[in-house]
Amino acid sequence: MLLVLGRFDGPDLHWISADNTAVVTRNGRVTKTTQIGRDLLDTQGIEDDPVATGNMAFEGTHDRTVDLRDPSEVFGIPITSTFRIVARETIKILDREIDTLKVEERNIASTVRWKFKNMYWFDFESGFLWKSVQHFARNTQPIELDILKPAKIT
Repeated sequence: MLLVLGRFDGPDLHWISADNTAVVTRNGRVTKTTQIGRDLLDTQGIEDDPVATGNMAFEGTHDRTVDLRDPSEVFGIPITSTFRIVARETIKILDREIDTLKVEERNIASTVRWKFKNMYWFDFESGFLWKSVQHFARNTQPIELDILKPAKIT
């Protein structure tokens, strides 16, 4: 599915598809979704989130909570994440090769008995998040993001 930047709201970028599917990201972290089925209603605790703050060298744990529509609304699901640097890796987006730092995020949502992994590819020089594979709800396909070019916010 192709998403285009529809608007920005401070650090939040709102991406929209032709069929009105929407994804909101904060510095690459998926924080909300609509029209995906099990929608991510909100994410709390991202003020110091290594992904949302662009801290690509963070290794340790981070806690956040998420609210889901699954199909009813479920609020405050705690998620504990552990980050580790996997490797320096060159990725290709369209015809462009980008030197990245690949980071793995292992997540545990113990109250719903769910473990999952997210992957991130940060620009090795700038820390910009070019690519990610992010899960947000059990039994839902992850969101795979490849950014073709950084948003220019004026």
